[in-house]
Amino acid sequence: MKATFFVFLFLCLCGLSSGFYRRHFYVEDQMNWNDAKTYCREHYDDLSTTTTQEVEKLTSNPEISDTHFWVGAYQNPSNSSEWFWSGGEKQPVEKWNTGEPNLLFYEKCTLIQKDNSGLTNIPCGYTFSFYCMDYYETIVVHESKTWEEALDDCRQNYIDLVSIASERNMAEVIKNITTTQTAYVWTGLRFLAGHWFWVSGDDVAYKAWSAEGELQCPAKNLQCGALDIVNKVWKPRDCEEKLNFVCVRN
Repeated sequence: MKATFFVFLFLCLCGLSSGFYRRHFYVEDQMNWNDAKTYCREHYDDLSTTTTQEVEKLTSNPEISDTHFWVGAYQNPSNSSEWFWSGGEKQPVEKWNTGEPNLLFYEKCTLIQKDNSGLTNIPCGYTFSFYCMDYYETIVVHESKTWEEALDDCRQNYIDLVSIASERNMAEVIKNITTTQTAYVWTGLRFLAGHWFWVSGDDVAYKAWSAEGELQCPAKNLQCGALDIVNKVWKPRDCEEKLNFVCVRN
């Protein structure tokens, strides 16, 4: 079983209408840290790199019963006070539990705990489920198309229309769409069968609707979700309207 989470990570590609975010995958198989890393590198990019916000999100899913999960932080073999990410990212290892890391030379690998949403270092030979990650890039397409045409374009040339799963996601997408030729850009937000959803299947717990709010029964011509660039909110728009759009690719 795998549970997927979108977490945007902006890497500042100056001059380009793009940015990167990572996607986390829960793997329920019990493995030691090294085997989990090998599995992640075979099937994804690597064991998960996490920020404080990501740790909190990954440990709050009520559908996952496990309480301990490997992530990619490991101890520098030559300096017990230094910690690195197996994926090679330079970001700090943060969100440690109280008293951690304890710097014991035999506790070189790191897991996150569901009960206290923090990092703990323990011996690498223990077996737990784990989180893998993939990196994806957001791309602003400077062509004006209907929502359906935009969806087809993203799925044919990239992966999908973008999903926006948090306030941070919203901020990073906004940074990448300043060069658009339209006041709105299509996202993967769609209304069908009585509710709004992301076509990628992502969670819609985070919401950023305009002042009129989330329409519970929008008119037939207002059932596609666009991002208002100026006001930084979502708005239901006519699906036949031709707008620029945001795709994701790996």
